[in-house]
Amino acid sequence: MKVSDQQQELLLLRAVTHRKAGAWLRFYRRYDRLIIACVRKVLHRYTATTTPEDLEDIVNTVCLDLVRDDYKKLKAYNPDRGYKVSSWVGLIATNTAHDALRRRAPVHLSLDDPDHSIPEAPDPAPSPMDTAVKHEQLNAMNVAIAGLSPGEQIFVHYYYGEGLEPTEIAEILGINVNTVYSRKNKVRANLSKLLIARGTSRDPL
Repeated sequence: MKVSDQQQELLLLRAVTHRKAGAWLRFYRRYDRLIIACVRKVLHRYTATTTPEDLEDIVNTVCLDLVRDDYKKLKAYNPDRGYKVSSWVGLIATNTAHDALRRRAPVHLSLDDPDHSIPEAPDPAPSPMDTAVKHEQLNAMNVAIAGLSPGEQIFVHYYYGEGLEPTEIAEILGINVNTVYSRKNKVRANLSKLLIARGTSRDPL
């Protein structure tokens, strides 16, 4: 009987977490392009000025996250939640890239944020107060996203991280387009609650 791609992913994941010989190398070769693409999208979204060395450094950090604490994050994958192993790996890569940028200065702002459009000419350096406020906003957003359920984080990854169309997300998640829109509204509402709880009232996404 032919094994589906999803079954192959799950078998490979189990081989990795059980430390089978050669499993990690096969796993990385399968997902290296996905990891690199997710990291690049985060760097682009936050208008980060980076070098190939920066990209390589964050990709290496993603790999460390995947194997840290005896593959803790990979073992947290639950196939019953309805998303693929590749989606889980992409989410880990995206979150790791966010964390890496959060630790850097200056703060990198989202291209989706209407309050922070890119100027046509360079502006003077922001004041320490402006930098501190923007850093706090970005930090609050990352913490809020981390407070969502794994399924909601996957949705954020697809909708905002990868910028997929609602029809594409519906096909991946096995839901209809109307459900995609209702899920988006629910995620936004949950993010708003989490941000308000942290004392941040701005619209999340």
